[in-house]
Amino acid sequence: MKIDALPPLPVMHLMRTYGAHGGEQQLSQYFGSEPRGEVSETFVFLYRDAQCSQLFAQRAPTLGQVDLHTGSVTTGTAWREFALLLPLLPLLQFRFLKLVWRRKPAVCVVHGFQGALVAWPAAMMFRKTAWAYVHRITKSAMGSNPLFRLIYRPFDAVAGNSKAVTASLAPLTQQEKLATLENGLDWRSFDIRAEADLVSPVPEVTGPVLVSVGRLLPHKGQAIIIDAFDRIAGEFGNAALWIVGDGEEMDNLRRRANASPAANRIHLLGRREDVPAVLKKAEIFVNASAWEGMSNAVLEGMAAALPSVVADAPGVTECHVEGVTGFVVQRDARQIALAITRLLGDPDLRRKMGDAARQHARERYSMEACRKRYLALFTRLTGRNVCAES
Repeated sequence: MKIDALPPLPVMHLMRTYGAHGGEQQLSQYFGSEPRGEVSETFVFLYRDAQCSQLFAQRAPTLGQVDLHTGSVTTGTAWREFALLLPLLPLLQFRFLKLVWRRKPAVCVVHGFQGALVAWPAAMMFRKTAWAYVHRITKSAMGSNPLFRLIYRPFDAVAGNSKAVTASLAPLTQQEKLATLENGLDWRSFDIRAEADLVSPVPEVTGPVLVSVGRLLPHKGQAIIIDAFDRIAGEFGNAALWIVGDGEEMDNLRRRANASPAANRIHLLGRREDVPAVLKKAEIFVNASAWEGMSNAVLEGMAAALPSVVADAPGVTECHVEGVTGFVVQRDARQIALAITRLLGDPDLRRKMGDAARQHARERYSMEACRKRYLALFTRLTGRNVCAES
């Protein structure tokens, strides 16, 4: 007797998106890598987000998209975000309850704290659905408040996108609920983009380029990188520093760069859509963030075969093998400068570390590996094997 194949497992994702930054870039690659026939996924936006919706449509054209709130909401600080959410929370919770009742997903994956607040009543009521919560940044002392135990209680799995994030979630839930869903890279897409022409010109240089990529926020530490560059600029008179990204620190970083003795070699390139091609023109990747979930920028620096100098920080350090793929140092301009000096003075070491970085990232942080981690979680939560290729 012929046994009909099971229909795809229905999976729903819920998230407060912020345009097309790290988390959105990561999820767009994840959805784009979906093996056909295993799962059928839908993404639910808390608020309408045209930029992220377009990114998802481009990379995953079959992905279903739903807006809980049809108006777009501007981003802000954590407290401002919370203040914006509170008056809308009952409406968003009610709309999400209706959506879950109507679609009956087998698994619902909730990304981030705002999503958890919106999903909480549905997670308490619809117990035939398996619920997973995914956090993308290391929990701070404030974020470890016991109140979060109550918020995470209805979730059957609580996951971080790095080992550091998962460890920070451990005090807030049962050990058996914890999981790690490490970020990944779409290697084929990355390599194609790295070989493509630059979207816009980059500064002309005659020497080695140090590059830092990330949103311009205080905790990302671009100011520390500028200070470190000041320390080595005299010894390496033709070296340049490129800082890629935009954000609230732009004006402050411009002032610091303009005040530098090497101002003509420090370039703030703003937001770029051609980061892999920009990385290809650099010699060293530098990161001084105080914390991350798992940095896509750090992984892309490794994928570009760049040796790295990174500050020792949750969500960054675990990506590297100290002394093999890069140097992991204290979050201090002097220590960063010393490591940069060592790499600039030894081209063979740069090449050796860069090759090791690319190999390490390819083995551990592919999008295929990331996808398998999600599928393994769905199998664990539902008892249905969705891991095999269709």
